[in-house]
Amino acid sequence: MFAILLFGYSTLSYAQAPRVVVTLKPLHSLVAGLMMGVATPQLLLPDGASPHTYQLKPSTLKQLQQADLIIWVGPALELFMVKALHSVQPRLGLITVLDIPHLQTYPQRHGRQWHDHAGHDHGTVDPHVWLSTDNAQIFVNTLSAYLTKADPLHAKQYAENAKKLTKEIAALKTQLQTLLAPVHKQPFLVYHDGYQYFEKEFDLHPVGTMMVNPHLPLSANGLNVIKTLIKDHHVHCVFRETEFNDNMTQQLGSLSVKIAELDPLGTRFPPGPENYAKTLVQMGTTLRECLERKSN
Repeated sequence: MFAILLFGYSTLSYAQAPRVVVTLKPLHSLVAGLMMGVATPQLLLPDGASPHTYQLKPSTLKQLQQADLIIWVGPALELFMVKALHSVQPRLGLITVLDIPHLQTYPQRHGRQWHDHAGHDHGTVDPHVWLSTDNAQIFVNTLSAYLTKADPLHAKQYAENAKKLTKEIAALKTQLQTLLAPVHKQPFLVYHDGYQYFEKEFDLHPVGTMMVNPHLPLSANGLNVIKTLIKDHHVHCVFRETEFNDNMTQQLGSLSVKIAELDPLGTRFPPGPENYAKTLVQMGTTLRECLERKSN
């Protein structure tokens, strides 16, 4: 078990800004917005790296060893971090996002077709929590309170940034609700089950996933199941993903489906305070443009 907040430390010395390392780019973006004017957090995972399969390099391990505070999602997503975290002792502690109180979490869905949109508790949490703007608000407020205690010298800056950031996230949610409302009933398939938080927050209608395990090759039977799902549910839009090397959607050429690409890790945009909003807006726009071709 990893504790979310470890307050057994001394506050930072005068004028010293905390060295913060964040694993994923969208979360890094929120941290960068909160720390604007104080310091720039470091991003651990490079573009193109999957948190599911990434292996720490000596340079990235050094980043962890030099950090005052480490922020990660948790072992449900980033197994590559577990061993490393046993060997480092950041003096401001560790924040495990999945352990944040009051964060909305859902159980991981199973199988290719999701019969029950509400899901059932299979005991494994879906770790893609950053794709909910409500969760982003909770994360920002939690981190703001944490940094204020750890770094009281910059407390005023954290409070001002948190206030600005939460307003921007609320506006982002409204923007996405307006953007996606016209297509929320349109069925679609995703490459892997990584969008549950986004789908539920904006009342979308996913049918299922093409890959039960995106790191294993697709079997002939699996391809037949996918084709049946597309036909039975009148799916006209299938989404591949930047995180994975996908040759499978090419095998759907015989079906009249549109193929579009989603980027939940924000690889299309540079790191920084604007990455989170740009990533979610790009996802929403891609969904809207692909799905509305059928709804019109």
